[in-house]
Amino acid sequence: DIAYGGSCTAGKREDFDHYHAVLSWAVEHGLSVPPGVKLYLQYGTTAVRDYCVAQGYDQVFAKVGAQILQPSCGACANCGPGSSSDSGEVTVSAINRNFPGRSGPGQVWLASPPTVMASALAGELMSFSALQVRVRGAAVQGEFMHAGTPCFRLSSRT
Repeated sequence: DIAYGGSCTAGKREDFDHYHAVLSWAVEHGLSVPPGVKLYLQYGTTAVRDYCVAQGYDQVFAKVGAQILQPSCGACANCGPGSSSDSGEVTVSAINRNFPGRSGPGQVWLASPPTVMASALAGELMSFSALQVRVRGAAVQGEFMHAGTPCFRLSSRT
């Protein structure tokens, strides 16, 4: 249901370099965040935001359907977008803690910045390398293939 990249833990320039790398690749391959999944990116500081804007990252983030959040306390403290609001929601997040209730009542799976982005694009928990293999296979097969059974789907409503 939710993919969240940012916070104090994963909202640094280097993290946004990773988010941008995966999402740029997605744009090049015609991918975007699927219906039923929300992707939130929250800058750790205003300096990170300014860096991303100067690099043009914000344009790529918009193309894939990411929602940009300004620097502040966020999903890791159950503050604002990126937190679950229902116990049935599933979140993949780059925050640093996932104990019950920390980021809302739903399930939270912790992952690296590239894995959070790949999972948002795939709609299920998936590494960036696995997503690349899937898309390459889809190009060969002529369709977007489903590679195996996922651990969970990000959208519990489908």
